This record gives sequence, structure tokens and C-alpha cells, in this order.
Amino acid sequence: MPGNTAYFGFLELCEPKPGETVVVNAAAGAVGSAVCQIALIKGCRVIAFAGSASKVSFLKSIGVTEAHNYKTEDVDSVLTTAAPDGVDCYFDNVGGEFTMAVMKHVNVRARVAVCGAISTYNNTKVDNSGPFNSGILIFKQIRVEGFLVTRWASRFLEGITQMMTWITQGKLKYEETVVEGFQNMPKAFIGLFSGENMGKAVVKNN
Repeated sequence: MPGNTAYFGFLELCEPKPGETVVVNAAAGAVGSAVCQIALIKGCRVIAFAGSASKVSFLKSIGVTEAHNYKTEDVDSVLTTAAPDGVDCYFDNVGGEFTMAVMKHVNVRARVAVCGAISTYNNTKVDNSGPFNSGILIFKQIRVEGFLVTRWASRFLEGITQMMTWITQGKLKYEETVVEGFQNMPKAFIGLFSGENMGKAVVKNN
């Protein structure tokens, strides 16, 4: 599922072109890390954000040279320096203030794929203000689209086949965080929301 989410969500909605600049947040997760690597395969320049030094190191190990810790670096400042010509594609797993910062840097006719909004999942109140400035969307003609991977259910085999090919070729790597013991499933689940996992979180039943 994470592989197809990255494959279809990024390629179908962001429509990346060689040489374009792509921003990915929650980039060390299962979906985010796959998006980063697909973007690199497609000849894009990737700027990735994660929440710890170890996650940044992981991103660099899979070929992302512009990997940053959003907890210790200011997103707006990073993009001002790392993306002086703007952002063409944005794969959003986080939403909220992070997305507000990225939207300042998107180019005309940029494409934004909204996969998740983990920064707001624990909110006790619904924020209806939204992260997007309507003026920016209009005048820069930005396309923003949310999605569920089930949209491409009839094509899942295509995605699995291509991802497996890239893995076999050594072009795509993956990481798993394995939690031992079925009784620890709640802990593993909570860890998803606190950023404890690297790649896919898996509970192993002993």
C-alpha cells in the first residue's frame, strides 16, 4: 500500500519532469521515502524534510542530498536557500504550518499532491482556515489535489511490478521499524503520530 501510494500519488498528480524541484515532508516514512526515490529516478531535484538527525542520515543514504531536520531548521529559510528557483512539485504528508511555509515558494503551475495531514490529526478543534492562500492558488495557477490510493485500485499490479523492478535494480531502498509482540501494537500505533518510526512500521507477532 505505501509503495502504490507513493507511485500513483506522486506520478499521477505531481507529473514530475526531469530537472524539476520536488519537496517532500515526512520524508523518512514509508510513503515519503518512496516518493523521494521515485523523484530521483525521474531526474528531479529533491528537498526532503524529516524530524530527527537519524532520519536525515537515512535520507542522505538513499541519495537525497538536500535532507533537512524541520525541528532544528526553519522550513522557509531552507527553501529560500535550497530552492532559489522555486518549487515545482510538493508531496504533502503533513499539512498545517509546514505547508503554509512551502506554499510561499511554489512556482507558477506547481502541482501539490495532498497525501496526509499528520500535523492536524491530534487537534481537538477543526481548523477551517486552511493552509492555502487563495490568491496564490489563483495567480500562480497551482493545482492542489488530495487523493486516496484506492483511486488506482485497478492498476495496483502496475505499481507493484514497477516498484519491485526498481528494488531489484537497486534504485529503490526501503526501511522498516519492527516492533516485537502483538501486545505492543498500541505502542507502535502511537509511535506513528510521534514520529518514532523509520519507514514502514511493522508489528511482529511472536
